[in-house]
Amino acid sequence: MIHLLLTLLFSPLLRLFAGRAPAQPARVLVIQLAKIGDLLCSTPVFRELKRCYPAVELSVLATKINAPLLRCNPRVDHVVEADARQFRGLAGKWRLIALLRSGRYDTVICLNAGAAYATAALWAGIPRRLAVLSNFGGTSHHLAARLWTGVELHRGDRLIQATYLALLEKLGIRDGSIAKEIFPAPGAAKKVAALLGANVGPLLGIGVSSANRLKALGSGKIIDLARSMLGAYPSLSVVLIGGSEDAQQADEIRQALPSERVIDSCGKLGLAELPPLLEKLATFLGVDSGVTYMADAVGIPVVSVAGPCNMDETRPTGKRVVIIQRSELPCQPCAHIFKAPYSCWVGTRACIVDVSATEIAAAVLSLLSAGEQS
Repeated sequence: MIHLLLTLLFSPLLRLFAGRAPAQPARVLVIQLAKIGDLLCSTPVFRELKRCYPAVELSVLATKINAPLLRCNPRVDHVVEADARQFRGLAGKWRLIALLRSGRYDTVICLNAGAAYATAALWAGIPRRLAVLSNFGGTSHHLAARLWTGVELHRGDRLIQATYLALLEKLGIRDGSIAKEIFPAPGAAKKVAALLGANVGPLLGIGVSSANRLKALGSGKIIDLARSMLGAYPSLSVVLIGGSEDAQQADEIRQALPSERVIDSCGKLGLAELPPLLEKLATFLGVDSGVTYMADAVGIPVVSVAGPCNMDETRPTGKRVVIIQRSELPCQPCAHIFKAPYSCWVGTRACIVDVSATEIAAAVLSLLSAGEQS
């Protein structure tokens, strides 16, 4: 709080030092240090910036995990890797200021809530400073809002992409699309073809886990669902999708199912190598996670078990999407863009546990049937 109060005290001088922003942005930094799904929801920002200002030099400050996706995105010129934890404390604040100053940016667009980014951008002398404000912000967050040159308050009743596009209007960017984008790594298609082998039947992709265990379906439910689907569709194969951290769980699931009809991709493909695999799927099933949003971005049918998440803020937006959610629960939704719990405060996880494998299978079957008829 001290660094924030000092910044507010010196803000008139700091604004004078920063100078006036150019009429059109030339060097822009977008700050997005959240998870995979949040990054994908940010891709409309990159696209619309380049649409309106083709000559802009666009950099994105992102996590090491998300960096491969950004390096494949033709809208992004530079990727700056960082971890929000390295900006904690006074030393971390100076580290962030130095990072921002080194880029010689004339515009910063902050998609993460946090007072540190507001103070650092001003101390770094960046003349145009735009930010999304959290709808759950506290005192420091609201005080820091005075340091931005333009802000857009997020609302819990609209998609986060719509909030991002509203923020871009302060740059004169209008009529943007909320559609997410994802681009594959070079050579990914060949790697996927080798993984799938000679399989010619329809493929059902299943997201094995979630970074937030509050949302996870669990191995038992995935096994029950997969058995039901394999029984209903003799030509169907299941593709287990996840990272290397999901390999043990995926192996447990695979051993409980007919091995010749299960393809385990967990840990075998990098994040930016997943798009060609997802494009091969007849349907994808997952919880509200990054891979689910990747599947939505490539335009395939998606079944999303939304669990605790606020679907007014973030959800798959494709034309062939089924969202399963227990909206009648008094505690639902408890997970939001800027307020995401990692444990169930009532101790039941009913929003996930009470969704049966039979209900999920019915939703998957409806999309598979619709795909066969189209």
